[in-house]
Order: sequence, then C-alpha cells, then structure tokens
Amino acid sequence: MSKDSEGNYAPEKQDVLVAADGRWHDIYASLASSLVPAHKKAGRGVPCPVHGGEDGFKIFRKTAGSSSGGICRTCGVKADGIALLMWVNRWSFHHALQEVGALLRVKDPYGRTADGFIPSVVIRKERAPAKPEASDDWLREAMRNLWKGTVPLTDPSAEPARLYLRSRGILAWDRPELSRYVRFHPELTYKDKAGKRSKHPGIVCTLIDPEGQAVTINRHYLTMKGEKADLAEPKKMFPIPSNRKLPGCAVPTSHPGEVLDVSEGLETALSVETAMGIPVWPLVNSYLLENFVPPACTKAVRIWADKDRKEGGQKAALTLKKRLWEMGIKAQIMLPDMPIPDGSKGVDWNDVLRERGSLGFLGHEVYRAQR
Repeated sequence: MSKDSEGNYAPEKQDVLVAADGRWHDIYASLASSLVPAHKKAGRGVPCPVHGGEDGFKIFRKTAGSSSGGICRTCGVKADGIALLMWVNRWSFHHALQEVGALLRVKDPYGRTADGFIPSVVIRKERAPAKPEASDDWLREAMRNLWKGTVPLTDPSAEPARLYLRSRGILAWDRPELSRYVRFHPELTYKDKAGKRSKHPGIVCTLIDPEGQAVTINRHYLTMKGEKADLAEPKKMFPIPSNRKLPGCAVPTSHPGEVLDVSEGLETALSVETAMGIPVWPLVNSYLLENFVPPACTKAVRIWADKDRKEGGQKAALTLKKRLWEMGIKAQIMLPDMPIPDGSKGVDWNDVLRERGSLGFLGHEVYRAQR
C-alpha cells in the first residue's frame, strides 16, 4: 500500500473483518507469512512467530476462517487477525486495517479504496473444520472435574505450592477469600507436542468474566519439590467455550470495593499482598490486563505493572489506564523502579520483593490506608 494513503484511507474494522472472512490464509501469505504455518495447523501448537519456542502459539481452530484469532502462552491472546498482524508486524491498529483493507479493496466510510492497493489474491473460501478441537460440553466437564480435585493452598497436601511461593518470597496464601478462585491440584495432566501425557502438581486459577461467569482455568505446573516444572509450557490455559469471552476476565481474589488493585500475573499479585497487605486481582497476561473490565462499584484502580524490555507490560498498563479514565475511573500505574538486569527480559514486583523485601514498596502506605 502506498504510504501516501496512510492517514487518508480509513476503513472500518467491521467492514474489513467481513471482507476477510474466509480469506485469512491469503491475507497472511501476503502480509505476514510467519502466520501461515499456524493457520494451516489451526488448533495445534506451533513455534511462536515472535519469540520462537516449540508449540506455544496457535490460531484458534473454531475461528480460523472467520475472525482468525490466536494465542501465545507467553504473549497472550490476540482476539482476531487484525490483532495478530499488529503483534507480528508491530503495526498500529490503523496501519493493520489499512493494509488488510487495501489488499481486499474494502471501501472506507467515504467510499474510497486505498491508492496503490495490493492486487487481489485468488479468493477461496476456507472450509469450516469438520470437527471442533474440543466441544463445549467436553471443556466444561473437564474443567469441572479438574476443579473438584483442588484444595486450598493451606491444605497439607498443597505443600508443593507453598514451597514454590515461599521460594519467591511470597507468604500471602492463607487468606480465605483467595481459595475461591486460586487453589492447588495434586495431579494436573500435561500433554506435550508429541501427545505424551504426564502428571504434575500445580496451582490453578479460575478466570471470571464481568458478569460473574467462570470462563476458563489457568494452570501453573510445579514439581513436588516446589519448583517450576521443566516443561515447554509451564503455564497453560484451558480453551474457551464458544459461549464465553476471555476479554474483561480476571481472577477476583477478593470482594471488590471502590478501590481495586490489579496486576498481570499471580506472582506479582501475591508479592504485592505479601509486602503491602492488600489483595490484588491477577489478570494472567498483558492482553487481559489491557482489556480488564472493573466491577461497577470501582472508583479507582491501581495497576501493578511489569517492566519489560520490550515494554509490553507498560503498554498494556497504559492502555488500561487511559480506558479507565475515559470511563470516569481514576487509575494509577505502579512500575518497579529497579533497572532491568543485563540478559533479563524485565523486572516485576516479585523481583522487587525478593531483592528489597517490603522496603521496596515504601511510599505506598497511604494507598493501603485508603482501604
């Protein structure tokens, strides 16, 4: 697409997605070839197109031919093909819309198509998968059975979880409210790329949507000695039932009040609680952080953000902060003031806790008093 058209040609997202229905293979082939292998194997894990690995990324099978979203176990969920292109190519939202719109000759609200558009590729509708990767009934039953086998983190059998948390300097595991959605399972099933299954103890968290409905379960695989399991994906999220949506979800570790604390990961949440004595809702990954929907009673949110070298955590926190202010909710970002060590991807509040203890959180006592 001609650079001259950027800023002028502005197709609507819904129009672009309608035009892209059934054409994502050709779109990826033209605009992001690194996504083609995942699209060909929709529903199966492949190396992440951004950071590599073995099988941590996949394009959702159920929507491969329509909206074509995907998930990376490290980078989070990308809701549709536009989000995937933004992520892989580091494009802005409008740039991605322009590129796909130009490729498909989508008209913007003024009836314009992009100047110098990329010639249309051969259009072929992709057949819907004959068999879904996992039926909704199977998913619900699997998650129900898993949750039935869990116990609170205070249970004697949950020693591997406590050993792991203690090794991270975390001591906040005995609050009764925590056990509603954060628990221990003695034998989580893990399935590797080759289909081999193994059993591991682990911490499980239930993600709840803004309507209070359970959506999915996130699993943290451990060893009996309280170490992170040596697996290709030590953290795994269950697939999402078709009648549920992941954006907006959280792990509500306390009853909501006018002031709410949130973080990206569980370790960060429990680190802040250990140091400050305040409950924090973990949102699992940066995608869910930026898409978080607070309860109706919320008047202020403090975002305990990760400091990443690639600034993914900071950007997600800024996106959430901006949206909250637009909603009339006060928001503040708390970022670790520690420098990122050489060779490290970033630092978070657990690093602050382990390095400096509660002293690393000095200056936040006023906020604690607001509760």
